[in-house]
Formats: sequence, structure tokens, C-alpha cells
Amino acid sequence: MLTGQQRAEKRIVLVGGGHAHVGVIKAFGMMPEPGVELVLIAKELDAPYSGMLPGYVAGHYDLDECHIDLVRLTAFAGVRLVHGEAIGIDRQAKRVLLADRPPLVYDLLSIDTGITPMLADIEGAEEHAIAVKPVSTFAPRWQTLETAALKSDGPRHIAVIGTGAAGFELILAMRHRLRAMAKSCGIAPDAFTFTLIGSGDVLPTHNAHARKLARQALADAGIKVLTGKAATAAGPGFVRLANGDRISADAVLMTTKAQPPAWFAETGLDTDKAGFLAVRPTLQSTNDDHVFAVGDCATVKAYPREKAGVFAVRQGPPLTQNLRRMIRGEPPKPFKPQSQFLTLLSCGDHTAIAARGRFAAAGAWAWRLKDHIDRTFMAKFQILPRPAGATEAIEEMVCAGCAAKLGPLPLNRALDRLGQPPQTMTVRDLSNRDDAALLDLGAPDLRLESLDYFPAIWPEPYVLGEIAAAHALSDIVAKGGTADHALAIAAVARKAPHLAEDDLFQLLAGARKIFDAEGVALVGGHTTSAEELGAGFFVSGSVARGHALQKSGLRPDSTLILTKPLGTGIVFQAWMRGLARAREVASALAEMRRTNTPASRILAACGATAITDVTGFGLAGHLLEALEASAMSAEIALPDVPRLPGVDRFLEAGVRSSLFPDNLARIAALGLDLDIPAQALALLLDPQTSGGLLAGVPDSNARDCLDQLAAAGITAAIIGRTTEAAATAGAPKLRIRLKTGAH
Repeated sequence: MLTGQQRAEKRIVLVGGGHAHVGVIKAFGMMPEPGVELVLIAKELDAPYSGMLPGYVAGHYDLDECHIDLVRLTAFAGVRLVHGEAIGIDRQAKRVLLADRPPLVYDLLSIDTGITPMLADIEGAEEHAIAVKPVSTFAPRWQTLETAALKSDGPRHIAVIGTGAAGFELILAMRHRLRAMAKSCGIAPDAFTFTLIGSGDVLPTHNAHARKLARQALADAGIKVLTGKAATAAGPGFVRLANGDRISADAVLMTTKAQPPAWFAETGLDTDKAGFLAVRPTLQSTNDDHVFAVGDCATVKAYPREKAGVFAVRQGPPLTQNLRRMIRGEPPKPFKPQSQFLTLLSCGDHTAIAARGRFAAAGAWAWRLKDHIDRTFMAKFQILPRPAGATEAIEEMVCAGCAAKLGPLPLNRALDRLGQPPQTMTVRDLSNRDDAALLDLGAPDLRLESLDYFPAIWPEPYVLGEIAAAHALSDIVAKGGTADHALAIAAVARKAPHLAEDDLFQLLAGARKIFDAEGVALVGGHTTSAEELGAGFFVSGSVARGHALQKSGLRPDSTLILTKPLGTGIVFQAWMRGLARAREVASALAEMRRTNTPASRILAACGATAITDVTGFGLAGHLLEALEASAMSAEIALPDVPRLPGVDRFLEAGVRSSLFPDNLARIAALGLDLDIPAQALALLLDPQTSGGLLAGVPDSNARDCLDQLAAAGITAAIIGRTTEAAATAGAPKLRIRLKTGAH
């Protein structure tokens, strides 16, 4: 979130993408705090808005409408996003402990993690019930239940345990959705039955009139209500009550008491009797000035309130103010929440109950009011303005990763001007520009060496370390080799020493995760302080004599297999422009962190005669290099070329990597059929960061090879085949022909 030459002196870490924290992120994006770096740790990249959950279940909203995309929001605000799960705090060292990755340093910490379901009191609930909290895990489980319920032999008797607001809204929403979909699925709407079970009255925290309206809504819907009867067990096909009664239930959902995350108990922070973090009116922990807590996971000791989203939302502005004040060295200000608030409870259809204090009423007007309030709140985070200080002009957004490389034409011209070096130990002709050097040092095996570096494609050091390490290994494994050691080249943005140290640690830790798993020793390297984060590695390895694969090894009538989908350059250009969704960015990041070693081993075992990794010059550029070196041509079936989620949508919107024009300039001269749709051309020339392998495999082995890759969890595809090169007098050979039909 820092601009220009600003140096980060302090770091605020937000744990959890709750309602208060998204407000903080938006506010800091609109008005950055000089010298402050904001980091969000989020277990899910789409933050659900609980107020719209019943509407989602009822079918009034889709998932995107009721989720805040944290990837887009943090990109807008310049906030570093860490996709991970907090599991503890080292308060003495000021570090947040994370699952499956190293701890993260903070100067100020704020916690807004929400709550988890308390299932231990009901036997079998963990196995046989669906918990509504956390909302992020409920949505996919509801989708599964809905799909099953609309089958001819699906569940018909549904029970909800918990008679509070959540249980009331949920059971009416499910009833509305399933009955609305039943006829189109050949099911009688009345085949579904619903039972609401609770130890207390319906809406126990609301006024008497609201409770009366709620009971009437349930009766009108034909929902059986069992109050004053606690559930003690859930099993296949039943719920057992405290009095021994068994209620028929094919599906059981839980909206009962929730509890804080278990790791709170190990932090040494003060808690209330239920284990929720105890905070002062300033929203600071009662025993640690540097830790704040908000939302359902915290209790303001002086002003205890029920766990309701409205309080979390309204804690956003005072939390923002106090984080700013604390980071500036100013005393925080106390905040007193309102004692009464308007509750709007949806009744499944387009009606709702409104309640505040002693007032309560119901009708379509209440639903319209709720819908308006919810959509207005979500619009604040889905329709993002230009950040403070941004220029009005839309400048070209230069891609990072491999898309930041020098274009192929100036690179090749520079190398041509250098000419061939003096006699070296290289095994191959240096005019054939493979990405890894193949050296004969007199040992039984040949040496393979490669070097790569790029600015951060994703502004999070740990993930950058993973991507850069996986990328660096590809040149070695593409030659059929095994890497054994690596040296790092790390550029860390200028910051306060404790933050720069942590960034370097995170970057190298991410790289170590990849290298350690491959048996590669990270033995040293070079660091520099720079304007932006960047990483690269020199990697050395070996390959048995006679077994090194070359780009020139393609044979006629071989099958071409690609081991990763295309589109990283397009996805991250779309991300920079605020067009990419969280799940699309997450898919790209997952592919880039996957090494090509398993795929290389399988391809080699299947008789691959040539392998190249697909990186900065795109699929077409790297394929053309191999075809030219092998004196071959190829036919590619465009529909068979895999692409990352979202890529087709971005291509239709005109999104292109900033390296696309340079790649196009070279490809046009080398022999690519340019008489194809512009979108297909942009896909084939899209620069890939840590892209997959492209291999030529004998036709007889291709299908078995694809099956082996799939069994190893590798999303490979057959995209075409090689052919004999056709001579064209007076013109470049047309080395790649493209088919619009499947192979």
C-alpha cells in the first residue's frame, strides 16, 4: 500500500477477512497511512457476508453477490494478501504463527477471524450435521445438499437445530429454494418436510411481537417447530432429543452456539468465560496494547453485545481510527456500540420481519429494505473507486513474472551481436539456444546449469519464493536432469530493517519449501535492496550421458503434450486491472507453485524425444524454437489447448500481457499461421511464469502417458502433433498450422 519512494517503517497485520477488517482495508486504500504496510492473513480469498447468506440459500443471490473478493479488494488498497490460516501468536517476538508456512512479523495486530461451531454437545454432529458457521465452509456443503435433495432418491426430511435468528432464516430459505426447484426436477414440492428444533423459544433474543411474527411465518410455511427440546444426537436419518424422542431427518443443519478458534487459549490474551478475546472500548486486548480484536471472536468487556454482524460492521471505522492513531504514537479513542439495532430477518420469499427495541413488523417492504441495505454494503467493496493519489490517466500496466522479460527480438539480436564464445566445455552448439547450459566437466554425468530472475508477479514474498523456485527448476528437468543445488538472487523492497529481514526470510522460506521437497540444497546467494520485490535462482544439476533431452529432438508424427494450462500473463494483467476473481487468481497461483519434476519423469519414461518448458515466449514461441531446431512443423488443435479459469473471459475483454506485442513481432517472422482469431493468437503468445512442459511423445505411447500424468494429479492435455516441415521457396516455412476443431 506504499507508493513512490516511501519506505515501510511499520506493519499492521490483520488476521481474518471479517466485516470490520474489510472496512479497514477499504479505508486504508482510500487514504494510505504514510510509512505503514498493511498485511491481511485470510483463510479464504472470498469473504462471505453473513447478512446475505439466507438470500443465497433461497436462490435470490449468487455466490459472487454475497462474497467480498479479497484479492480484488487488497489489490485496490495495495494491501499484501497472505492466503493462510493463523494458528497462534508469539507475542514476545510479535509474530503471527501460521499453518504450513513460517510466522509473520507485526508491529500492530488485529484479529477478526469469526467463530467456529460448537458441535461437541451433540453426539454425531461432526459426522452427520452441516454447521452454518463458518459461513465460508457452509456454502459448498449447501450446494452439495441442494443437488442431492433435487434427485429422485435424495433427502426429503430436513431438520435445523437452533431456533435463533440464523436457524429461523435458514430453514425458511431452504424450504423456499427446494420447493421452487422441485417441479422442474420431477418432485412434488410437498415431498419435502422441515423441522426446527431448539432448547429455547423461536428468536429468544427478540421482542415478543417479533417472536409472534416468526412463529406465524413458520406455521404458514408448514414447518414443524419443536421448542424447549434440546437435541442431543444426530445420526443417519434422525435427530435424538433430550427426552429420548427421535425425529426423522435425512439432513441436519446446525445453527447452535459457536465458539472461538481453539488457538486463542494458547496466546495468553485475556478472554471472557466463553473463550472469546476480551477487549477494551478502544478494541484493544485488555492485556496487550498491540493486539486488537473485533467481530464475533471478541467481547467488549464494558459493553457486551450479542454476536451479530451489525456490530462487526460498525466496529470497522473506530478500528481504522485507532490503528492509525496507535501506529502514529497517539492514544486510541474508546468506542461505545449502540444498545439497540434494527434486525431484518428474511422469511425465505421476498418478505422479512423488521424488529428494533419493542417494535416489530413484517412484509415485503422489510425485505426490500434488507435487500437495499445488504446490496449497498456489498457495493462498497465490489464497486471500488480510484485510490487516493492515483492519476486519472490509465497507464499501461507492465506485467511482472516472465512477462517482464526482454522481448525475444532484442534478446536474440544482442546474442547474435556477441557471436560464439571461445572454446567452452559445453556439449551442444551454442547457436541452438536452449535455456540450460549442458557442460562436460569430465565426470560420469553431464552438468546442467540455468539462471532465471523476475520481479514479483504476486506481491507476497513466500509465494514468490515458491513460484521462482518452481520456475527455476524447470530448465533442468526439461532436459531430463536432476537439480542438486541452487543459489538465490533476492531483491527486497526498501523497508525498516525488521520488515526487510522478514520479507527476505519469507521469500527464502517459500523457495526452501520447493527445493527441500525436490532434494535441492539452497546453498547461498545474493541480496539487494530495491524498489520492488523480485527473485531468481541459479540452479545446477546433472543428467546421465546420452540421456539429455534437447529442443532439437522432435521427431515426425509425434504427439505434443502440454502439462499445464496457459494464461498466467493474461490472468495477472487482468488482476492488475481489477478484473480477475479470487478463485481465478488462486488457480493460477496453484499451477505456478507446482514443479515440473513429476511430469518430466513421466514424459521421459514414456519415450519423449524433446521437452521444453513454456515460459516467457509463450506456447507458440517455445514450440517454434523446438520446431526450428528439429526441422519439423506441427499442427495444433486450438480447442484442445488448456487454459486457466477466467482466461477466455479476459481474452474477450481484450486483456493482453504487456509482452504480447514483442512475442508477436518475433513469431510473425518465424512461421506461425496468423490467420486465426485474435484471442487464439493472444493465448498462444501469452508469456507463462512457471509454465508447464511441452513434449513430443511417440504416438504409440501418448494415451498411456496422458493417463499416467492424470494419475499423478497433473492437468496435461494432448494439443497436437508434429509433421515433416514443408519447404516454401522464397518465404519462411509455415511451422505451426492451427486447427479450430479438436485433435
